[in-house]
Amino acid sequence: MGLKSLRLEKGWSQEQLATISGLSERTIQRAERGETPSLETQRSLAASFELSPSRLRDLIQPQEERPDVATPEITMTDSPKPTTPLAGTAPPIITPALKRILIAGAIYIVVMSWLALMQVFAGWDPEILAPVGIVGASLIATLAFATLGGDKPETAPTDGADGSGAAD
Repeated sequence: MGLKSLRLEKGWSQEQLATISGLSERTIQRAERGETPSLETQRSLAASFELSPSRLRDLIQPQEERPDVATPEITMTDSPKPTTPLAGTAPPIITPALKRILIAGAIYIVVMSWLALMQVFAGWDPEILAPVGIVGASLIATLAFATLGGDKPETAPTDGADGSGAAD
């Protein structure tokens, strides 16, 4: 069973899984194509499906494909599902929206500090500080957000050949 099968069992699109897990759609597409996801990606996906990372790894990457891992002897019992999330599977504390707010605040502080220094040491006229601060902070924030991926995660165009297009 692959990641795509797990996602479809839940009735989720790639976009929905990306939102739930806090990952980009591109990362979801890569994982569904069989590329090995990073440990952090595995943790986020496991939390989304309410599984442990090792259980998710077993479901999306069978033992035959992992020759370096010994097959453990595990017996399953019919025990109720735990109602609390497993340790280490909680979603990240800093969401992308909070990250953008923190970055914008840091940019504002840096620009305003720079303007105060220009007023004190370079003798800039206080009347020009507000327009320069607004324009400067806006330009720097725009560059920072563009560099960090902007508002939405970047998605790659798919040709639909692997069935992982926007129709999922």
